[in-house]
Amino acid sequence: MLDSELHQIIEDDHILAVVDQIVERCDSLASFSDCDKGLTRLFCSESMKKAHGRLGEWFRAIDMDSRLDAVGNLIGTRSSSQITSEANRPVFMIGSHLDTVINAGRFDGALGVMLGMGVAELLHKAKIDLKFDLEIVGFSEEEGIRYSFPFVGSLGMTGDLTAEDLNRTDQDSISMRQALDAFGCEVKSIESTSYRQRNLVGFLEAHIEQAVSLQEDNLSVGVVTAIAGQTRADIRFVGEAGHAGTVPHDRRKDALAAAAELILEIEEIGQQTDGLFATVGYIEALPGISNVISAQTDLRLDLRHASDEIRNEAYEKIKSAIKAIAESRNITGEIVSEQFNLATQMDGQLTEQLLCGVENVGQARKTMVSGAGHDAMIMARVAQTCMLFIRCTDGISHHPSEFATREDIEVALRVMVDALIRISDSVESDLKN
Repeated sequence: MLDSELHQIIEDDHILAVVDQIVERCDSLASFSDCDKGLTRLFCSESMKKAHGRLGEWFRAIDMDSRLDAVGNLIGTRSSSQITSEANRPVFMIGSHLDTVINAGRFDGALGVMLGMGVAELLHKAKIDLKFDLEIVGFSEEEGIRYSFPFVGSLGMTGDLTAEDLNRTDQDSISMRQALDAFGCEVKSIESTSYRQRNLVGFLEAHIEQAVSLQEDNLSVGVVTAIAGQTRADIRFVGEAGHAGTVPHDRRKDALAAAAELILEIEEIGQQTDGLFATVGYIEALPGISNVISAQTDLRLDLRHASDEIRNEAYEKIKSAIKAIAESRNITGEIVSEQFNLATQMDGQLTEQLLCGVENVGQARKTMVSGAGHDAMIMARVAQTCMLFIRCTDGISHHPSEFATREDIEVALRVMVDALIRISDSVESDLKN
């Protein structure tokens, strides 16, 4: 479908009105915060309940059914009249998360949900019936703030949330299970949340870029082809404490100096490997006194690349560096714990539909790799998945000054509507049977 054809189906005035509505709704949701100053909305909090109440009102205003699932996701459904059987109805889902980091911006997560609702609103106004049910989901948790554990909402939908996960406790010793119960969720029926046995045609997430690539290319949107895999590791050097004013340098076993050497080595590996992000974002030196040589230093590594092979090669180099540095300084160096998340490739066909939509609104096709994790990478376990990035000013995110323009939001909305109609047209007609 060309953008000119989209104009014939949906009037420009309607599109512009919905864009204004999307921005207003992002502002409205930002008023629901767990803090008096700034925006902080955590999993299963009172502010999340208020946000759900408002979102439910918006769903019902366009004749969408609204339901809360067992892990706190709020889902609006627009049923297709083209489907004649109630058994395993085909579903296409659009969504993102409603929780935030501490002192957040108003677009991260929420914009993706509001864009999904905007798509549903335009289809409703134009009386366009798709060949599948359309579901808009506001995931309950993606950031991992309250329980130091991300993607609760999407993990519930993939059936990967465990009893051990539900027993995690927050800083007030409230378990995730207790929080969900208090929020009004039927945690005992958590199996019903999974979409593994559902006829999920696809999943689309729209999200601000959180970087400056689109801004530098003067483009409103880009299409994500992959979400980078991650390696996280806790690293420890153990040396020997000593007086800073008396122990000669050639006799020191300085764990902090070893850590500093490794940090620079990690930085160099990142600089020399195209597409690799290699970061040490945390360091703790013990005993932590200025006149005492460090006996133990702990670091946390974050390693990301769209290719698991390249990322694993870089990690092996880092492990070799740990060993070499420890041996040269006559101390011990070890990896205390490690975590691996594989890179996630977006579905080729759905990605192409988004790229066609980008062309049809008169913009250049741009493909991108997401260095940040998103619900889309979890949902890819149960559905063909695609993702659209929207330009954000100066790449600022997770901050109150986070911003996306109405013009860019309009482009994203047009691309999403165009792509969704294309996807519907491409669905086999026997799906409704």
